[in-house]
Amino acid sequence: MEKAIEFILVKFPFIRQRLDVHLLEVLNGAAVALMLKVLGTGLTFCFNLLLARTLGAEGAGLYFLALTVATIATVVGRMGLDNTLLRFTAENAAVGDWVAVKGVYWQGMRLAILASLASAIIMFFSAPLFADMVFHKPELISPMRWMALAVVPMSILILHAEMIKGLKRIRDSLLVYGVGVPALSLVGLYFLGSTYSVQGAVWAYTVAVLLTMIVGAMFWWSAVPQLRNIAGHFEIRELLESSRPLWGAKLLSMITNWTAILVLGIWGTEGDVGTFSIASRTVMITSLVLMSVNSISAPKFAALYKNGEIKALGLTARNTTKLTTFMASPLLLLFLFYPKGVMQIFGSDFESGAILLSILAIGQFVNVASGSVGYLLMMTGNESLMRNIAAFIAAMSVFLNVVLISFYGAVGAAIVTTICLSLQNIISVYLVWVRLRILTVPFVKAGKIFNNLDSR
Repeated sequence: MEKAIEFILVKFPFIRQRLDVHLLEVLNGAAVALMLKVLGTGLTFCFNLLLARTLGAEGAGLYFLALTVATIATVVGRMGLDNTLLRFTAENAAVGDWVAVKGVYWQGMRLAILASLASAIIMFFSAPLFADMVFHKPELISPMRWMALAVVPMSILILHAEMIKGLKRIRDSLLVYGVGVPALSLVGLYFLGSTYSVQGAVWAYTVAVLLTMIVGAMFWWSAVPQLRNIAGHFEIRELLESSRPLWGAKLLSMITNWTAILVLGIWGTEGDVGTFSIASRTVMITSLVLMSVNSISAPKFAALYKNGEIKALGLTARNTTKLTTFMASPLLLLFLFYPKGVMQIFGSDFESGAILLSILAIGQFVNVASGSVGYLLMMTGNESLMRNIAAFIAAMSVFLNVVLISFYGAVGAAIVTTICLSLQNIISVYLVWVRLRILTVPFVKAGKIFNNLDSR
């Protein structure tokens, strides 16, 4: 992929002339990330397709409910340390402070392992309560308990992937999380799904996470030979000062992201949950380019801000948004105007999800067109702003989901998801402009939108 980009730049020198050194670095890194993201997304799509065709809408609904609870437990257990470890690893590796890097690693891992273990134990023993009294689906007990075993290894896996990303080893980071988990899950589901149904799908995911966690740890230690003969040191107070607001933001963002499925699980059927989950995971393909760019741009943002290169930071952020918007547009158009054909791929049980796919695509367009505003805030010391935004959106999400799902079911869930995602990005765009004087929205002159607001 990098060679292909270099070939284009050689053949068309006027393109190279328009790219600064920072955007070239992001572009080259994003090319590798995009290739691996395409692979990972393809594997995830195949997993969802096999899951849908093997288990049907009801079986898929039970699987995604168990996965949702496990994901929440994992977010709680990580304590907001994923982006914090990414930030401090990138900053200290950039200046060669390996003592600090090792200190960040050990302090972060200790905190996350203890918190994740507590979270997993609570999920395991509270499974009957959730399955019977909350979701009214007693068949969910066993999947939830098996899924609880994935909480600790998933937390460790994600932290390793983020720290590897902080070293700008994007390929290894994405191989660990973006490719490893869906690839092994797909293989496991192929052999276990038809025989053991939902249980087999959960086993496939849990084993995949455990194996990939081991690979992630090996990748990390092979990437940092500088840490082997030194004693690490980093103030845990500084780590927690950064992670606490991010943890709050993650928990609140988790409410926004998962309330729809949880409320559908309470008031809807397994089929509603399965159809909505497949539609929402399918539309996430449109953010593939944004996530690929974020993989390299996040540590780049942190390094540029650390060095005081605000102008370069703004130019890089704006240009990457143009790139992501341009590349995501074809899929967005497909999901908007041909949703039924897409959902039919998963089987006749999922055709009713066509309208959900179209609604969700609108929110993803706003997400992609806004750019990496979340990472810009987090990588520049504005974690508390992210927490405040997340709090407002989470409250809105809970209220709207309860109201609209009770009247419109899965369609209401899709409407709320789109509203909340769009509003969160619009607010973040504005706050990035206020704090950093950076406007990420492409094809608009910097300041044109907000100058009138600032003057009031």
